Amino acid sequence: YLVRGKNNVHMKTLEDLTLDSGYGAGDSCKSLSLSSSKSNSQAFMTAPHRGNWWYYSGSMNSRNNSWDTVNTVLPEDPEDIFSKCPRLPDLEEFPWTEEEVAKILRKVAEGATKGGATPVFSPEAVRKLSALLRRALIRISREAQRLSVMHCRCTRFEVQSAMRLVLSWALADHCVSATVKAISMYSMSAGELLRKGKSARCGLSFSVGRFFRWMVDTRISVRIHEYAAICITACIEALVEEIGARVLMAERGHSGPDSGSSLCPVSAETLEGVVNNDAELWGVLQHYEHLICGKNASGVLSLPAHFSPYTENQQTSVDSREDAYAQLELRTLEQSLLATCVGSISELSDLVSRAMHHMQRLSSVRAGLSPARHARPQQPVSWSPDALHTLYYFLRCPQMESMENPNLDPPRMALSKERPFLLLPPLMEWMRVAIVHAEHRKSLLVDSDDVRQTARLLLPGLDCEPRQLKPECCFSSFKRLDSRAATDKFHLDLGFRMLNCGRTDLIGQAIDLLGPDGVNSMDDQGMTPLMYACAAGDEALVQMLIDAGANPDVAVPPCSPKHPSVHPDSRHWAALTFAVLHGHISVVQLRAMGVPWKLHVWLESLRCAQQQSRAGVTLSLLREFTTIREEDYCEELVTVGLPLMFNILRTTKNDAIIHQLAAIFSHCFGPAPLPAVPEMKATLSAQLDPHFLNNPEMSDVTFIVEGKPFYGHKVLLITASDRFKYLLASSGPDGSPSKEIDISDLLSAASLFQLAALQRHCELICSQHITLDNAVSIYKMAKAHGSVELSSFCEGYFLQQMPALLERESFRCLLLGPLAARQGNNSTSTLVHSRGDSPLEELETTLAQRLRSLYVTSRV
Repeated sequence: YLVRGKNNVHMKTLEDLTLDSGYGAGDSCKSLSLSSSKSNSQAFMTAPHRGNWWYYSGSMNSRNNSWDTVNTVLPEDPEDIFSKCPRLPDLEEFPWTEEEVAKILRKVAEGATKGGATPVFSPEAVRKLSALLRRALIRISREAQRLSVMHCRCTRFEVQSAMRLVLSWALADHCVSATVKAISMYSMSAGELLRKGKSARCGLSFSVGRFFRWMVDTRISVRIHEYAAICITACIEALVEEIGARVLMAERGHSGPDSGSSLCPVSAETLEGVVNNDAELWGVLQHYEHLICGKNASGVLSLPAHFSPYTENQQTSVDSREDAYAQLELRTLEQSLLATCVGSISELSDLVSRAMHHMQRLSSVRAGLSPARHARPQQPVSWSPDALHTLYYFLRCPQMESMENPNLDPPRMALSKERPFLLLPPLMEWMRVAIVHAEHRKSLLVDSDDVRQTARLLLPGLDCEPRQLKPECCFSSFKRLDSRAATDKFHLDLGFRMLNCGRTDLIGQAIDLLGPDGVNSMDDQGMTPLMYACAAGDEALVQMLIDAGANPDVAVPPCSPKHPSVHPDSRHWAALTFAVLHGHISVVQLRAMGVPWKLHVWLESLRCAQQQSRAGVTLSLLREFTTIREEDYCEELVTVGLPLMFNILRTTKNDAIIHQLAAIFSHCFGPAPLPAVPEMKATLSAQLDPHFLNNPEMSDVTFIVEGKPFYGHKVLLITASDRFKYLLASSGPDGSPSKEIDISDLLSAASLFQLAALQRHCELICSQHITLDNAVSIYKMAKAHGSVELSSFCEGYFLQQMPALLERESFRCLLLGPLAARQGNNSTSTLVHSRGDSPLEELETTLAQRLRSLYVTSRV
């Protein structure tokens, strides 16, 4: 009865901890034992013989339970054990100098003495600390590199989570606070962009630029945000300050305040001794590839200082019996969290449950020091059944299984080598790292992959692939949901799985399960099935989802109760964003699947291609312009698109791009007939009887036009034009000799003699006889004589016939300058194109007016 009651307690604890409220009910103890036995035959199972017990000061009396493993005898020499472990690579280049480290240590020493004698770190100590910092930098950078795989970019979120993975809770809190301070100072000093460097704006001694360069050279990610460089710089600098402060504190404790030895330089041996005795520093600064947590160089296990429960009890007013019972239980919990192996999964679930409960209580009492303060306090992280089974796989011990279950005999022969005790991290570190992995992806549930990632970090010789972006990344605990919400969540999960399998015959049923949003439904991460397919590069699935009505313009929403697991850096991303970030160029070609260009997207793409001087991409985009629907033409095309394209025309020397731009301008202008040059009615100040008009007997001036005589009168000519008045007054009595006048000459004469009606009539005749061969000469003549109507007509003709006109060198010279200037250096070409009122500027103005009249104003 007692044994059965004990098992019922463990099963109830497991039920409270896991996803499904029915898990572990009934005779689940038997099933758990069978599951544990089955895992004994797995390929990578390591269940070493733990050896004899040894005494650890402060531990409880032996109760033949799991936390007594802290008293295990070391069967091998520690040096021999660690010599077999893989080691971190040696950094040949690192982004700081020993002088910068010494400067930071001096600043720490000056702050610690407050007016007294300032201790000095010896050059050997500075050199030693610089070497130790490289290992911390490698660890944080490697974790940031793995976390960046999910979204193919490294931001401050990846770097801060990497700090929490590698460093203890206290050190991580200190370093994250330093990064927040540095980013805040950097953001608030935006006005000093040109006067200060990034390091000065962040208040840092280390060079942010060198750290940024180092991150790019080591390829932490294909895209690195500047905040990520600021964060890792601030973190390493905060580590220097923290280590220096702890060394100085230890020195003062050993020498005493009045010994006068503070003037002696801090030696490298002193630094090494402090690091070896500090459980938070020793493992991080070792050269072994796996992370040693929760123990110092002597192998003494310890919990974080703020996690100790005894100070909490002193703050609560309870009666003595309850206080004594609570202290005993919390001491037991503290010892259990130092366990390195367990005997059953029910025992493990009990330990994890009590530890999570204590961490939740700490988060409410000490929010500033809570290890889970970055999670949602009202919704603490829970553990899935798969996560507990995976954790048990790494913590199980066959000898302890025999103690827990008398019906299970230990194996007579071991099929795998045992993992020495020195290489086993305590349970508390397993939980800490796994929780950080869950918190980084904004999940309230620790899953089995989080535990595998933890094992890769904490155990030597293990590796696994980084977590990929998948729908199951952020499933929340169904225990917190009512039946209706849980049902909807299961339907969403099933619908996503049915769509992701790629079967077209299941699309209808999947859409029905997903609810009113159908194929565009979002999960907790705010992502649609199309976004996951684009991130995975599954072209067939992308095609299937688009055919089913998936909207590629749907963006990731901000974090909300409906979407609690949205990554902060992925807000407003669309499906194309995920395809581009993950390098799936074939998926980006969604236009080939029937998705048309949007004008804004096309303009932004063209602008980026032009800024990066990518002629091939620019030409490809220009060829896609005609696929944009005319219904999408708007003011943005006039105010943004035309200046951008005409600027490309001014600066490019690529003949294909020039011809493609000409085709675009001609397409935008349209094939409609050009507005005709209007006639102008002549208004004469003097009137004459019609009998005297064109009368050879009454005239005193004769004009020969195209072989025909036209008779005039001096008085009318003098009245019509001051130029005629001057000309006739200064001419002889015999007049000027007669000659034939071309239409261009007549236009010049009309302009010269200020005969507006005649000039307009000449402009009309020129517009009616314009061709590809004489268009440039007519335009030049119109500009020379100020013929606005004819100039506008020519500009419209240029835009309408630009592809054909570009075949003529005269037109190229008019638009782009002389051939020598186009083939010369950039400065000459720039001078040619920068003249005011250039033909290109006139053409841009004319085309803008045409677009507004056809597509913008007509829709209002």
